[in-house]
Amino acid sequence: MHQKKHGDRSKAGVLTVLLLAVMACHVHAARFAHEYRLGRIRIFYDTTGTNAVDAADANRNGVPDQVEDIAKQTWAAHSLFVETLGFPDPFQTERFRSASFLDIHLLHKSILRFNGVAYDELQRYKRPGDSPGTLSLCFNVATSVKAPANLTPAHEFFHLIQYSISYFKNAWYTEGTARWSEKALGTGGLGKTGPKAEPPALFKMSYDASEKFWNPLAAADDPVGTIPEHLVSAGLKQLTYSTGANVLQDFKLTGWQLMRDVLLELNKADKVAFRELGYDRWSEQNQNSEKNNPYILRAVMDVCAARRKQPPSARD
Repeated sequence: MHQKKHGDRSKAGVLTVLLLAVMACHVHAARFAHEYRLGRIRIFYDTTGTNAVDAADANRNGVPDQVEDIAKQTWAAHSLFVETLGFPDPFQTERFRSASFLDIHLLHKSILRFNGVAYDELQRYKRPGDSPGTLSLCFNVATSVKAPANLTPAHEFFHLIQYSISYFKNAWYTEGTARWSEKALGTGGLGKTGPKAEPPALFKMSYDASEKFWNPLAAADDPVGTIPEHLVSAGLKQLTYSTGANVLQDFKLTGWQLMRDVLLELNKADKVAFRELGYDRWSEQNQNSEKNNPYILRAVMDVCAARRKQPPSARD
């Protein structure tokens, strides 16, 4: 799964993450030998050298299965979250709507350091054939990732949804909800749930916030936990990996309405935080500041309270 670390709250941790991000940017700005497109998704990869992908090509179309499978999972995540469930579309939000493509670079894990890394700023690569000023959304995936067995691409796409709608990057929110999101294309509607964490312990969490905070909230809000099958496109229902397995494995996802509403509320909350905290810009430090935590938590609690007042028929 996704292993990008937003860093601990120490300056050293943040600097380490920034350094790794800069190094990765230099790597994926380099030329790749091959490009594969699926709609607005472009995957750049090599078949030789350090960053070589698995050469297996079951359908013999000249594109490695690994590349096609990563593209399919990413396309499916967009189709499900945006087109079916109504989450913000990164290509349409105010922050990212100038992007023409979603560019994914496949890099050896020794270089990338994680299974996946998503970028919260639009990238300008000046690729041959692109119009001047072309901007791209971006995330990178390790060449060790095989999409039929690994939901890293979907996880990284969910980060792009987060980044497109709010500047908050506190890990208990970003990684906690992204870990929750993996069930969208996985099996079952919800991951593990444990004793619910409360502040200040909650604010020190990352991926584990999914089990200790977000999953319990999702279960309480949505006891049914299903994706409306009639809203899912035929293309998504029929999409399969190179292995023959369905990309959308079932129609279960607990708490998707709650998570969608939380993201929309955070779009408002970060504007309040920006003003009240006296930020002059959304620097990396400000995006990860512990001062953001009360604003994020208040937005979550406000959404939960509002949804409890709604009859079940009005919640979708």
